[in-house]
Amino acid sequence: MFFLKKYKPRNIIIALFITFFILGGIRFEGKEMNQPKNIIDDKVGQSAVLTGIVVSEVEYRPSYQRFVMKVSEESSYKVLVSADRYPAIFYGDKVRVVGKIDKPSNFITDTGREFDYVQYLAKDEIYYRMSFARFEILGTKYGSRIRYSLFRFKESFLQAANRIIPDPESALLAGILLGVKQSLGSNLEQAFIDTGTIHIVVLSGYNVTVVSEAIVRTLQSFLPKNLALSFGGLGIVLFAIITGATTTTVRAAVMGILGLLARLTNRTYQITRALFLAAFVMVLINPYALVFDISFQLSFIATLGLIFISPIIEKTRIAQLFPIRFGLREIFSSTIATQIAVLPYLLYRIGTLSIVSPLANMLVLPVIPLAMGVGFLSGLIEMMFGFGVNPMTWVFFGLLRYVITLVEVLSSFSWSALSVGYFNSFFVLIFYLGIILFLVRWYRNPLVPMVRVKK
Repeated sequence: MFFLKKYKPRNIIIALFITFFILGGIRFEGKEMNQPKNIIDDKVGQSAVLTGIVVSEVEYRPSYQRFVMKVSEESSYKVLVSADRYPAIFYGDKVRVVGKIDKPSNFITDTGREFDYVQYLAKDEIYYRMSFARFEILGTKYGSRIRYSLFRFKESFLQAANRIIPDPESALLAGILLGVKQSLGSNLEQAFIDTGTIHIVVLSGYNVTVVSEAIVRTLQSFLPKNLALSFGGLGIVLFAIITGATTTTVRAAVMGILGLLARLTNRTYQITRALFLAAFVMVLINPYALVFDISFQLSFIATLGLIFISPIIEKTRIAQLFPIRFGLREIFSSTIATQIAVLPYLLYRIGTLSIVSPLANMLVLPVIPLAMGVGFLSGLIEMMFGFGVNPMTWVFFGLLRYVITLVEVLSSFSWSALSVGYFNSFFVLIFYLGIILFLVRWYRNPLVPMVRVKK
């Protein structure tokens, strides 16, 4: 690349950005044109018999179960199937389903926004649905052995947790540890949304950071540094898989692995570059995520807020009132920074604003690492040895009860969350332009923030 030396780095970056933007558009259009055209189109609105493999983790609800089935009839395609709760289907099962086929449709949310459900499913190449299906299990273990084993471990752990603590505490533990929120119940789930703490249940980058640091610190106590960091990276990958590899988890996992590589090679970890590299890899794999996955978009924007806005908030007089102990000042700064970063886009796409989010996060986040650690150890002991309730059980049960009570109390106020009507995209653009201009003025030079890693 010697011929690039005479060009300024900024010009090279701009040229690469434009090039990749054009290539991304071409790939996006190519994926759009490659939507499956198969014989199932003629069966839409009619009853059909389909045979295929369950390729997703099964979502279990009290009265039904839902899964994605990959069917192969002349061309391969996926169908979202809802069926009776029993017998329980598992990832990798080969099933025959009978039911009426239809295509997904968009719907209006409680805030009056139209949710693009069609494209939301299309990003995962799901173009058909079958509801109230009757089914027959024809075989098992047709999927990835690694995913099958991890999902079995996950199921055993959740069963062990349910034996030692009741709902909703066991449901919350499943959420903060493994990203399972289906059993929270609609009221409690809404309470977490209204208080801006839903990110701890759906597994955000915060949970992945807690897990990765716990793995590395534990391994470093009895293994050499390089070996501990290597196993830490493997642990992050397995954790991302077992939690369903959601967009926020994958983004945090990629950035976490890059951070471990930096520590392994004693290099400087450039967090902004790591974020854009993670986004590039994810969009390269699935270009639909950039446009149709709101979780990906909010995760990316929130992380940019943490990088650029949080250091500014931390220097304010209000932030200085909070002690550094227990990470309260950092939690306050991070919460305010992410709220500022995602606010306009959140109002535009969802229309809900949590007023109590900063307070709720400050009171909840300090206890989450301890609840995750003690809860995991207690559940693991129960799963392996069947000890039942032990002293550790009461510790994490108390922590989880504290979180639930706090969230329920804060969400009970009529002003805890506000619904905003139509929010014009023009205001979103003006808001973000204002933020960018302020940040450029604050930092004077738009330099890439750099974080020195521990050696």
